[in-house]
Amino acid sequence: MANEQQQTEPQVAIPLPKGKKNAVQIGCICMMLSVAMYGLVFATLTSPILESVNAMGYVSLFSIFAGMGVSIMTPIGGKLGDLIGRRNIVVIPGIICAVCGIAFAFVRSLVPLMILRLLIGFTQGAFTAAPYIIAGLINERKDVPKAMGMLATAIAVGGFGGSIIAGILTDMGLLKVAILMPAVPLILGVVLIGLNMPNVKREGKVSIDIPGIIALVVALAGILLALNFGSSIGWGNPAIIAGFVIGIVALVVLVKIEGKSAEPLIPLKLFKNSQYTVLLIVGFICYFYQSAMNVYAPIGAMRVMGAPTSAAGALQMPRTIITIFLPTIAGVWVGKKASNAWKAMVVGTLFVAVPMAVMGFTTPSTSIIIYFVALTITGIAESYRSVAITPSAQATLQPADMGVGTSLVNFVNSLANTIAATVFGVAYNLSTSADPTNVANIQNGVNSVFRLAAIVAVIGLVLVIFVVRPKMTAKKAE
Repeated sequence: MANEQQQTEPQVAIPLPKGKKNAVQIGCICMMLSVAMYGLVFATLTSPILESVNAMGYVSLFSIFAGMGVSIMTPIGGKLGDLIGRRNIVVIPGIICAVCGIAFAFVRSLVPLMILRLLIGFTQGAFTAAPYIIAGLINERKDVPKAMGMLATAIAVGGFGGSIIAGILTDMGLLKVAILMPAVPLILGVVLIGLNMPNVKREGKVSIDIPGIIALVVALAGILLALNFGSSIGWGNPAIIAGFVIGIVALVVLVKIEGKSAEPLIPLKLFKNSQYTVLLIVGFICYFYQSAMNVYAPIGAMRVMGAPTSAAGALQMPRTIITIFLPTIAGVWVGKKASNAWKAMVVGTLFVAVPMAVMGFTTPSTSIIIYFVALTITGIAESYRSVAITPSAQATLQPADMGVGTSLVNFVNSLANTIAATVFGVAYNLSTSADPTNVANIQNGVNSVFRLAAIVAVIGLVLVIFVVRPKMTAKKAE
């Protein structure tokens, strides 16, 4: 009887009183609001910020610094959280990020602005995965998808609402207020988590894998910088080739270091877990199309269909509205039944493949309504993806690997955007290089991008049906 009672008790890694649990969850939502705001608000404000210091020629480098900082620090932050405590990895980088964000509003010199933007990216990367990890630690397994859904909603609200408010404030001449805005939910999140979350960390002496960190930074910096600059200065440029060579060599060194390290930054044993590995791949695929949507949908609408800029700018509005309310509903549904997770992944891939395939036949006579409907459907896909892949990956991990394992999911997702941007850029340029202004060439370019995105999504769908589903079914039977 005692054993039966023990089996039916909720399994929560970090049990908290209801009040503290709610406060921590609200804190996690605030953190993701801030992350989304720093992403899209700064994207909206990049031009006026650099214009204010007469540095419009640095737009690309400014954006690369932001993305590179997040990419480098996401896996490092996950491991550091395991070692020094999940609360510490939120509070310390969160405070630094807030200070840098506030300083950013008052500095008016290019070099300090670049340094601050890089630091904001680094500190964000350190804590970006923490809300997802915390959600998996303080909730029962059946409630984790719902918690993930709330985090996805926070990202949608922070990005959409934050960028609109930032634009309005800037138009009113309140640029400093717009820059300061993302720090408000960040500080609130740091306070709520700092005061209510116990700092659970590894017992005994903490060993930080410094050689692994150095190798990872060199590998990512070399590869990401080469990917970002390759399309603009040429893939055959010696600097680009050197970047790839340095990055690949550093990656090989990283694997050797991690294989021998007592406390590896990225435990290689995680990749021996076939279910976890395939979920990483599916997560990568589910993010891959977003670069096509963000960059080439407006090009197709304006340059091929002849739609006005206002219509192209509003393309994602219905999609965003969907991603504000649907993830929480989808999360509740996924949490009701274990098999609903792979079904949600089917939605997450199929509802990308079909819209991208339809957009892959854009012509001057295509109605802009087709794009609106297609992108709205991808909002459904995103809502179900956000509540299925990370909880499913967490369910395959040992408690000791929860932090770094969840961080790797986030890292792979963010890496998908960088790699996709390069791949889509090559596909588009192959069609338009002869005459980038020719409408027929632009049409072929955007169509090739959307068709490629559809093919990648179909690969994800096949993996879900023929690999993920059987593995989840087998695990449930056990």
